Amino acid sequence: MSIKRPPEKEHTSQDIRKYLPVTDLHFEGYSCGLNCYFIPAPQGLRPDSYDSARAFLLELVSYFTSRLGCNHESFIQIGQVREQATTNLFSENARSWVPETGLGVWPHRPAPRMWEMEDMENIESAMGTGPLLNSVFRVTADANTRLGAMTTMAGTGSGLQIISHLDSAKLLRDMKEVFLGFIQDRVFRIFPWYVPLIDNAVLAEPIEALAADAMRGITLYIRESQDDGGILILSIEPLEDIFTLLGCKQMEHEIKPMWKFR
Repeated sequence: MSIKRPPEKEHTSQDIRKYLPVTDLHFEGYSCGLNCYFIPAPQGLRPDSYDSARAFLLELVSYFTSRLGCNHESFIQIGQVREQATTNLFSENARSWVPETGLGVWPHRPAPRMWEMEDMENIESAMGTGPLLNSVFRVTADANTRLGAMTTMAGTGSGLQIISHLDSAKLLRDMKEVFLGFIQDRVFRIFPWYVPLIDNAVLAEPIEALAADAMRGITLYIRESQDDGGILILSIEPLEDIFTLLGCKQMEHEIKPMWKFR
């Protein structure tokens, strides 16, 4: 398969950030019907450090959409802990991406709700259950723009991609139904759609029932996880043959399967 690779990110000699090419892909295991892979990708590197990773992810998603007929949705999570440069990058492109606001939900944490007086009195135990919105922006522009948005944001720790054989409208409705059965606070029940926020902690056995329900219907899930320090890839089918097709080289004599991007 021939996929046009994205242009390499420009950098200047004044860029003092560290250059460390992100080229590794690890198999992490199998959990609740999901094959789990991980790309170690530290934050704060020089932008061109992520060139190989963004090209690989573009080819991987394009394989599922063009070869397997899947539907692709792009989301961007801009939270309070993100670097200002990430927010600026999002703002610069928002006009062409036509973002729509929804809510990201951690399926292994308490349901989002507004703080009450007792929470304020015991602030430590309230952490993680407060009113902080995990706002997620859905790129609603055309298919090529959705792919391009993920390429642009790669390495910022904010990208989330969901690929499914289901029609996107149905998948979003299904996920909304799952999470509205979990979220009781009416302030958090008004969003047009909801998406699961998955990290390695969610995948511990036994997996939370809510997480399993939320992932039902998702063929491929790709999320940049700042907490884990890299990019999480979850698939209902093994991806080893696809990695080989996309030119990845499997490394020998490793405890767990590991590949290098070309």
